[in-house]
Amino acid sequence: MFKHLCSGLMFALALVAMPSCDKDTPNRPEGSKSGSFLITTNVVNADGASGVSYFQTVGKMEGSVDNSQALPAGFGVPPLVIGHHIFVLPDYMGSTKSVLTHYVKDNNGHLVERGTLALPANSGASNIVLASEDKAYLSMQNLGIVMEFNPTTMQKVRDIDLNALAQPEVRVAPGAMVVRDGLLFVGLNQFDSQWMPHLKQAEVAVIDTKAGKLLKKIVEAKHQLSFATRPIDAHSIFVNPKDGAIYLNCMGSFGFKPGFDGGILRIKKGETEFDADYALNIAQAKVENFNHTLNYLGTVRLGSDGKLYAMAASYELDASGNPYLAKVMVPVSIDLEKRTVTYIPGVKPSNGHAVAVSEANGKIYFGVSNADDNGFYAYDLATKKITGLALRVQGFPTQMEVLP
Repeated sequence: MFKHLCSGLMFALALVAMPSCDKDTPNRPEGSKSGSFLITTNVVNADGASGVSYFQTVGKMEGSVDNSQALPAGFGVPPLVIGHHIFVLPDYMGSTKSVLTHYVKDNNGHLVERGTLALPANSGASNIVLASEDKAYLSMQNLGIVMEFNPTTMQKVRDIDLNALAQPEVRVAPGAMVVRDGLLFVGLNQFDSQWMPHLKQAEVAVIDTKAGKLLKKIVEAKHQLSFATRPIDAHSIFVNPKDGAIYLNCMGSFGFKPGFDGGILRIKKGETEFDADYALNIAQAKVENFNHTLNYLGTVRLGSDGKLYAMAASYELDASGNPYLAKVMVPVSIDLEKRTVTYIPGVKPSNGHAVAVSEANGKIYFGVSNADDNGFYAYDLATKKITGLALRVQGFPTQMEVLP
């Protein structure tokens, strides 16, 4: 049960390449429509642990929308939006066809399929980053592999095997990634069969993107955070343009294993080791305007104002319901320099599926599902207040991205 509980919270927690790519005659999926915003929703079954996901584009973040024009996405892992590229992965738990699908927008703003790439069954594919227009990397949790592929031709280039970096009795589980200065930084989740860490330390693999080879593994044990990056949150590791540093959100034990905490760590600009003087332990943080303990940051997004916005879990808010559907997620802002956390009032707690965080037009949008509604609530960066429900959706809002 523990495995299923934690995997639910994570989404809430010989390879043969078979490319199919026709650049001249891309396929427009049935139901595809134009829009500047990509949204993803989960429609779950009664158990809360299974269901289906849909993604679609909308023209504005207001009104309401159902899933009648939406396309299927992998349940538990939102599509990856990188510039004009949209990558759709298989179900995180491996219950759908193991294919990576690449979409782009055509000149009319419609989504069109540009190619596919066959993946190994039950690979746990979770994150993609681009080093260039012809070089991309895919992390596969269950295989301990980062696969390099060409996103233009949708052909595999090589596997970078990280299994030698695994701690004893756990899988190395490469998670979210970021590229800086020609190096690929890969968060290593290092969890056991119950999705729990064994050591109180965070680890990152550093890969040379030019040579396609592992350079080293770096370890941060001083601050005792663990589970580096959330694999299904592409923004859980990012480069802050203000200081050039890499920041990463560590999940710890999702609040289930005492002493195994999550929080924020940093790798300074130009460095390839952790900053030993920087950490924010989210479980130990005193949260302004909030009288409860936070257990972990579910999803994070750096705002244009330099603050980190997140949907954070506090189990104290709802201990009675189904753990997949318990309403424990609340919006917070984090000052990365001061290492302070502030609760954002104005919306009731959400469940662990509805945790979208994004920004557009001077507003931060939080995906929320509670007794009031399902949809995206807007937080005005100028007034620093929740202005109300902006876009009502069908299902639980898990993602919003702005398309170019």
